[in-house]
Amino acid sequence: MSKIVIQKFGGTSVQDADAMRRAITIVKKHGIKRGIRSLVVLSACAGVTNALIRIGELSLLGKIEQAHKAISDLDQRHFGILHDLHLSLRSEQEASLALRYIWRELRTLVRGVELLGELTPKMKDKLLSAGERASTVIFSHALREDLDDRQVTVHLFDAREFFLTDSQFCSARPQVNEIAKQMKLIGKRLTSGAIGVTQGFIGSTKRGETTTIGRGGSDFSATIMGVALNAQEIQIWTDVAGIYTCDPRIVPHAYAQPFISFVDASTMAYFGAKVLHPETIGPAVEAGIPVRVLSAKEPEKKGTTILTRPTEDIVVAGIAIKRNIILAKASANAMVPQCSTLPIVFNALRTKNIVPLATSVSFDDILLAIEATDKYSELHEEIDKVSKLEFSHHHALLTLVGQGLRYNPGIAAKLFNSLKQINCEMISYGGSENAISFVVSENDVETAAKNIHKEFF
Repeated sequence: MSKIVIQKFGGTSVQDADAMRRAITIVKKHGIKRGIRSLVVLSACAGVTNALIRIGELSLLGKIEQAHKAISDLDQRHFGILHDLHLSLRSEQEASLALRYIWRELRTLVRGVELLGELTPKMKDKLLSAGERASTVIFSHALREDLDDRQVTVHLFDAREFFLTDSQFCSARPQVNEIAKQMKLIGKRLTSGAIGVTQGFIGSTKRGETTTIGRGGSDFSATIMGVALNAQEIQIWTDVAGIYTCDPRIVPHAYAQPFISFVDASTMAYFGAKVLHPETIGPAVEAGIPVRVLSAKEPEKKGTTILTRPTEDIVVAGIAIKRNIILAKASANAMVPQCSTLPIVFNALRTKNIVPLATSVSFDDILLAIEATDKYSELHEEIDKVSKLEFSHHHALLTLVGQGLRYNPGIAAKLFNSLKQINCEMISYGGSENAISFVVSENDVETAAKNIHKEFF
């Protein structure tokens, strides 16, 4: 009986024939060993989901010729990838037939949008599912042919047949218990020695309606699949070789942490680190399954292993950055602040579904760091009754993350020393034991990140 690993590949890891060949090599080296078999979870080829969104927009605007032209472009791109893989005539014909069905279905959907004059969330999910269905068709045929000499069976599993969700189209929630039941047969095939290929991001309702769990959700769905299959490990193959101490595009000397705790990794994801979807880690934490973040472009690097237990030797895990932050300031109208002000402010945030990334409360002011959304201006309706509300734009939020922050003296002194030449407009600490957040001007964010990184790493 083989043990199971999950291998998730993002869009750039399957963007063309060369990328797919690299991914196949990784599957063979890291997913097919004695006593190990993998379930490969793929995203759409890079840029395809954006192209599908554009096709939906064109259809809604009545620009049907342009929509059909965009579908033809996707058809040609995927056939080009398939052709460049140099598969046998039989494999190429079988894959071409499956792809042709996907594009024909897409054209029918475009006509439906034109006739109805609307693009419902349900229709949009069906539209967006085409990208991952297409990438997995090509990849599974290429992998099957590559493994033919090893006599390893490769199954293409349609996620819509086992990844059950609720009916909140475009942001559907996975039904974890149902998924576990539906994946039992898949688990039996994998433990018996087969390899599986499937899609992340898409699923279906119990009625068989196609759903998606939101952009960037493939990591999350891969983790849920790993938990359902009691996987030994979940591998997330991305563009970078692990979770870095800071964005290496901003701080050239940043490096990948060899190990990081689940808590620190999820905190970094929440506060802006781009490696993982913020929800990815939760199911794995509960199940005690380690998650490894690796580079499909540099597979020889060890990457980062995310552990369920804290890493005591790491005081500071990294620096996360979020741009396009709005600083909201609610100042008391009365000379003496009223005790009702705070609940009114936070109730207004709740009704508008705005979650502040960081807060700072004094006796007469409340500072909130929020992401720029269309809803932030609506806060005036409620808050102006008790406070004067002002918004300040063009800010960034930097967050120092690490489970050792609270228990190591001198952290604040080092932090302030690194920021001595930069105007820090807000600091939030204490609500989370492993994070210190502060707001600076977007013009200062790169200098601040470099200074902090130099101080701590």
